[in-house]
Amino acid sequence: MEREKQEQQMNILMDRVKESEEEIKKLEEEKERMKIMMEEERQNQDKERKRREEELKREIKEQEKEQREMRDEMRREREEMRKEKESVKKEREKLKTEYDTEIDRLMNRIENHETERKRREEEFNERGERYKTLMTEKEGLDEERQRREQTQRAGRKISNTNERKKSMRKRCVRR
Repeated sequence: MEREKQEQQMNILMDRVKESEEEIKKLEEEKERMKIMMEEERQNQDKERKRREEELKREIKEQEKEQREMRDEMRREREEMRKEKESVKKEREKLKTEYDTEIDRLMNRIENHETERKRREEEFNERGERYKTLMTEKEGLDEERQRREQTQRAGRKISNTNERKKSMRKRCVRR
């Protein structure tokens, strides 16, 4: 009986050992699964980290590209502004030159007009003087002519009177 008991105990122990072995096996399997899961998780994390790094690199490249484009655009705008500023400056100088030229032309015209006005005024004054002289001479001539005419009229009157007297005498003599 004792042997049976021992055998029974042995069986129990064997069962326990078997159970323990199964438990150990299960634990090892669980450990292996955990190990695999951890490895997968690590790989996933590595993949995610690489993906993030790549995304970050791509974003950095895009930002650098955008910054380059912005710098280029700003450079072009500055160049355009500089050219426009030069163009405005040239236009202003051209307009100033035209303005100065026009002012000079107008001043010359005014001076010429003033000279012409003085010349005309002198000419007018000379004509006025000549007119006065001519009028004075004409008045003198007119006066002289009037005196002659008066003298002639007086002579004619006398002569008419004499002729009337003669004619009357003739009439009287005829009667």
